[in-house]
Amino acid sequence: MDLPVCKIGMTTRDPTSRCDEINKSSTGDFIWAISHSIFVSDCKKLERLIHDKLSPLRQKRREFFNLRADDAYRAVMSIFESQDEIKMMIELESKSLSIINPDHKVKKNNRYLSKHGSDEYAEILQSFCEVLGVKGRAFGQLNKPFFGMSDGNEGVQWNISVCTQSNNIRMGVNLEGIKYKDWPIAKLIKSELAVPGLLSVIQKLDSEDEINMTFYRDAWQVVSRPEIREKYIGGKEFNLNELTHGEWERILNEALNCLDKERDYKGRNMQDVTMVNKNGSVLVRTMPVSPHLTIWSPLIINDNIDDAIRNKFNQLIHIHRWMMQLS
Repeated sequence: MDLPVCKIGMTTRDPTSRCDEINKSSTGDFIWAISHSIFVSDCKKLERLIHDKLSPLRQKRREFFNLRADDAYRAVMSIFESQDEIKMMIELESKSLSIINPDHKVKKNNRYLSKHGSDEYAEILQSFCEVLGVKGRAFGQLNKPFFGMSDGNEGVQWNISVCTQSNNIRMGVNLEGIKYKDWPIAKLIKSELAVPGLLSVIQKLDSEDEINMTFYRDAWQVVSRPEIREKYIGGKEFNLNELTHGEWERILNEALNCLDKERDYKGRNMQDVTMVNKNGSVLVRTMPVSPHLTIWSPLIINDNIDDAIRNKFNQLIHIHRWMMQLS
């Protein structure tokens, strides 16, 4: 049952363990589960700030809020990003977070780390932020298809993500179909349709590097983006070394059609999409959509985390410059 109610509280211990304690001692009507959690430098101060900002939605004398968990998380992250005193913590000091150790297992093809869980990835996410010299912005959750960090830039972003189902790690350059200052995704698409430049950029890349492109179709349900069958513009992900001029042109035209022509493509278009529910059922609906470009590469760590991340930045730097120039 998806009720518009959630509990926002702080703990200095493991969130799941604390949630289990609450459920065991609770005499109320709800059995709680962790939907989202963040680790910060001052949880008490952040809790006070959240309770103050969200007070109109808070139930009297309780930590219950009249919000769905995903909407509450977005509100909390907005509150967090509006202040500078409290810092996001990647590492949990109470646990050993080293993912690189003599006993770690790697898949036979040596392409991806195969360790499971969340703590093992903390050192990699921390290194990503430190190498870039940024605070970082977390996205996704452990119970979602992916989670990771971006550099927090409004527009073209560096990001790193962990696919929770496969435990694969990706680093890439990302541009979402969001307004930002003036719809940079629209500017990039129209520029490439007029004077294609990506294929020339690809020639500068090492042909032995595995670099892939995914142009997503994001469907919007208020502020959330539900899973849809039509999520891949062009029908699939593409390896850049195999991308042809004709394929790129078709992808760009399909992506442009995800934006509102009547507003000079500075806004979402309306399209029929097939929503896929968690139970496998589907529903065709007319929804706002927007294009979302990400060019990424698998992150391979054989020894030093920082070196692996720096090498990946160097592999993708031409892509980042191209995307920045056009947007």
